[in-house]
Amino acid sequence: MRTLAELKAEALANKLRRETSAEVRFDPVSRKLYSTDASIYQIEPLGVVVPRTVADLQAAVQIAAEFFVPITARGGGTSLSGQSIGPGLILDCSKYLHRVLDIDTQRSTVRVQPGVVLDQLNRCMAPLGLQFGPDVATANRANLGGMIGNNSAGSRSIVYGKTLDHVSALRVILADGTMAELATLTHREWEERAAKEDRLGQILRHVRETVLGCGAEIEKRFPRILRRVSGYNLDTLWHSLRPGATTPINLCSLVVGSEGTLAVIAEAELKLVPRPAYRGLVVPHFDSLEHALRSLSLCLAHAPSAVELLDRMILDLARDNLALQRHMQAIEGRPACLFLVEISGASRPEVEERMARLARELRKAPGVYAVALASEPQVRDQLWNLRSAGLPLLLGLPGDRKPVTFVEDTAVAPENLPDFVARFRDILQRHGTDGAFYGHASVGCLHIRPLLNLKDPADVRRMRQIMEDITDLVLEYGGALSGEHGDGLARSEWNRKMFGPVIYEAFRRIKYAFDPHGLLNPGKVVDAAPMTEHLRYGAGYRPWSPDTHFTFEREQGILGAIELCNGSGVCRKTTGGTMCPSFRATRDEKDSTRGRANALRLALAGPRPQHDVRSPWLFDVLDLCLMCKACKAECPSNVDMARLKAEFLAHYYARRRRPVGQKLMAALPLLYRWLAPLAPLINWLQKSTTLRIWSERILHLDRRRTLPVVHRYHLRRWFAQHEQKRTGPPVLLLADCFTTYLEPHIGQAAVRLLQASGYTVVLAPIECCGRTWISKGYLDRARRLADKGIQALAHAQYDGIPIVGIEPSCLLTLADEWPELIPRGSPRCALARRVARRVHLLDHWLAERWQQDPANRPVFAPAQQTCVVHAHCHQKALVGAAGTQRALMFVPGLRVEMLDAGCCGMAGSFGYECEHYELSVRIAELELMPALRQYPRATIVASGTSCRHQIHDLLGRQAVHPLEVLADHLHADDARDETEASSEPVR
Repeated sequence: MRTLAELKAEALANKLRRETSAEVRFDPVSRKLYSTDASIYQIEPLGVVVPRTVADLQAAVQIAAEFFVPITARGGGTSLSGQSIGPGLILDCSKYLHRVLDIDTQRSTVRVQPGVVLDQLNRCMAPLGLQFGPDVATANRANLGGMIGNNSAGSRSIVYGKTLDHVSALRVILADGTMAELATLTHREWEERAAKEDRLGQILRHVRETVLGCGAEIEKRFPRILRRVSGYNLDTLWHSLRPGATTPINLCSLVVGSEGTLAVIAEAELKLVPRPAYRGLVVPHFDSLEHALRSLSLCLAHAPSAVELLDRMILDLARDNLALQRHMQAIEGRPACLFLVEISGASRPEVEERMARLARELRKAPGVYAVALASEPQVRDQLWNLRSAGLPLLLGLPGDRKPVTFVEDTAVAPENLPDFVARFRDILQRHGTDGAFYGHASVGCLHIRPLLNLKDPADVRRMRQIMEDITDLVLEYGGALSGEHGDGLARSEWNRKMFGPVIYEAFRRIKYAFDPHGLLNPGKVVDAAPMTEHLRYGAGYRPWSPDTHFTFEREQGILGAIELCNGSGVCRKTTGGTMCPSFRATRDEKDSTRGRANALRLALAGPRPQHDVRSPWLFDVLDLCLMCKACKAECPSNVDMARLKAEFLAHYYARRRRPVGQKLMAALPLLYRWLAPLAPLINWLQKSTTLRIWSERILHLDRRRTLPVVHRYHLRRWFAQHEQKRTGPPVLLLADCFTTYLEPHIGQAAVRLLQASGYTVVLAPIECCGRTWISKGYLDRARRLADKGIQALAHAQYDGIPIVGIEPSCLLTLADEWPELIPRGSPRCALARRVARRVHLLDHWLAERWQQDPANRPVFAPAQQTCVVHAHCHQKALVGAAGTQRALMFVPGLRVEMLDAGCCGMAGSFGYECEHYELSVRIAELELMPALRQYPRATIVASGTSCRHQIHDLLGRQAVHPLEVLADHLHADDARDETEASSEPVR
């Protein structure tokens, strides 16, 4: 028999479905996925509503009020304090309510819906020379509704202040579902509005009475610093409402920073600021944190637009990060910490002169051993990205002891920062820990995170003790417990101590004037639970750790690999890089890397983990992962969802029969070898409509796809008959199955280039890397292939010889997956790592050799063409695409345009499968296809075979491999054996 709570939930869900067009999700999976954000907390909601329209949003609030169900409005779910989780309805506006509605260039304002992402807004404003001032580190996924709810600031708050300073009007939904317009009013307009007998009039009268009744306490208890976002903004209202005041009254000031506890934002009018014409960075390197903080006043004297601190822990983590290590080139040595001092101005000469003046002074400062200057955008932006990645880098530390977010947001006057930080560190050390130090030094708001293990009850108690001591310290220095991240579940409990009983009771009166029944994001700001309740890794967290095929050595096991995901939501970005292709197409939380990692973690920690880890609901969550590996590089925590999905598939199918099509896709290397002798017949049959229909029904291969041509005269046959006319150092060429049987002309181009560069080509003594087996979860088979391949490549005959390859997904399997497939303790572990170090993409390797040894560089004929280059996802994630660009630039006159246009959407067999075809096309049409259409006459270069087939199917244009471009431009003296006599033409 169902409980009363279950019947109520069903009735609520049914009414929401009847009376709104929203997505209404009360299923267990959605509730689990929305139970966490970027904080240390977890609360499973009753259900999730994804409104398609503002009318849906208003109706959802009205219906929830009728059922007395709490509401939590959620933006991108990037809250660090637990503001965006709650026990009732979660309202997710990020999927549909993300329109920029109106731009007023005369007033420099813009109207937006709450789901608009900050970077999205600033891209729209850039052609107008405008931007939104506050610039949070999460700009590529932070929703403006969430920024308003949190009163966000960012790195340049010394210039732009907080969100509160940039909100001119709000359209909000009150707790009973009433729509209200909030704007800046004169005192006369305030009186007229407050006199009305409606909900807003009642609220305004109550607010005025409350604020005027505690003016003296407001003057006494509110910190006089730029960065304070705890509590409600009574200080702003007091300065406008107090006797004798004439300044306009901004009705928005209470809702901004209220964390969704007073109203739900439906629309916002925001003020815009001019974009700075030019920016540069001065980067002093310090030998100690103390020396850095003592130099802060010197930096501030030069009127910077930002001064950001990064300590050694973050810098060391960045060096080990696949995506960020390339951003470290301007860093000299291993500093204890450094500043990123940004200078902004109207012209480059002005900015560079100010940078040089500051650098001269800093070089004389104690503890400074180097000063780097970054005036070029590429270098400057790479350094700035280190700062943006600070939190996910820290939370991605392997193991259970991590930098914990709870006292990370304190703020004091900048002149007090050196002494305050020293005292802060003393407190941490007294409690047996230390922390990472970084953040907004310019405004005295450093993010200091103690290293703790919240799975250990002793450390949970230690966390609370540290908070007790830090709140005393903050009060002593007249600071704020939260300068940016808000109260949420972490700090709301402490508002009575920080503001005193009078102000705290004023907060409560304000809260219940707006929300009489306490339904709007309850437990935040006031009437909060203890900070140690609702912890994600609380006392009941006892996850199951299954035996795995991959070692997950760096992450200390599969649980560690899953728990690297801290919820910061970098995977929710929609532009730049590749991660996460399926989320970009669907904007659905379950299709983000975060959603998948949460699902895996919750499955292993559930009441039946052995069953859940093989359950259909988990399969559905992971199904749309393209295994592109972008998360392994672009997620600062290096969550490798491709490897986790492969591991899951191995467990999922351990007791299930696999689909026939999946077996065939995994066995493609064997299949191609068997089919090659019958290539003419196979290629003829592939054109048959009947075969396509049969393939769709039986193998689930979508009939709209063209199938690749199989070659009888494949690469290995060609190579066996190919005469090598030049001897030189040997190179092992990995003849992967795709190149060998489907595109042998690319392999021939590779051989010609190597020979023209003075090398003797030897085909690597392996026929299969295991890529297709891994992608379908046949990990036992993949391990056997890896073990056999490692033994062959480590043989004395081949030991030490470079291993080069053509197809990124295949070649990089040797470097990325093989070492993880060999069990720890096996004598072949070290051999696997040695093999991995010898692996190189051929175009990258040749570019490096040609640069180092010009004497052996072949001569290339001049080109009069443009190449537009799309790199394979695995290549971008694991080694980058710069090597391809360098290689192509050796062709004189060749114009090379490198695309940053996401994923092609094919992902091996993913785009061929009926259930994935539509999504595959949607992903390609997000960025890549529109970008390629901008170059109708250019040569399209794509390094991956999947990418080339997707481009052919959707654009009808033939993409080529970068090695083909290079080989086609070999000078006649270096072109050797371009074609060989064959029994059939090579296509």
